[in-house]
Amino acid sequence: MSTPPYLLDTHAFYAWVTRQNVSEEFCTFFDEQNEKEAVYVSTISFWEIALLCRVKKLEIKNVEKWAGEVVERSQINVIHPGIQEMIRSTLLPNHHKDPFDRLLVSQARHLKARLVTKDSLIRKYEVEVFWPG
Repeated sequence: MSTPPYLLDTHAFYAWVTRQNVSEEFCTFFDEQNEKEAVYVSTISFWEIALLCRVKKLEIKNVEKWAGEVVERSQINVIHPGIQEMIRSTLLPNHHKDPFDRLLVSQARHLKARLVTKDSLIRKYEVEVFWPG
């Protein structure tokens, strides 16, 4: 049986790579899943992180450099939203107003992945949500 794919929501991705605000078990679990090539991050998460830095909600001196180093170091699977995923994200029920989260739901559905998130609004969508620990 193959390992199910995991698509990390932006907060889960940031927490995993920075080892902040999550348990050691969380980090170990995704380190192991990443070794199995089962961990995915969307390019929109990098966009969201850059926007959060711009409004001073996160502090990363050089987001572009940080992103490159994270991808190189972790060898995580980076995915890009496709046209269908973008359009389908606009057709989802209005449970969530955040376009980043709606697009992640659409991408997780397309990938048939578990969406790793603590966001309770995402649980209202037809997508498998996962949070270890």
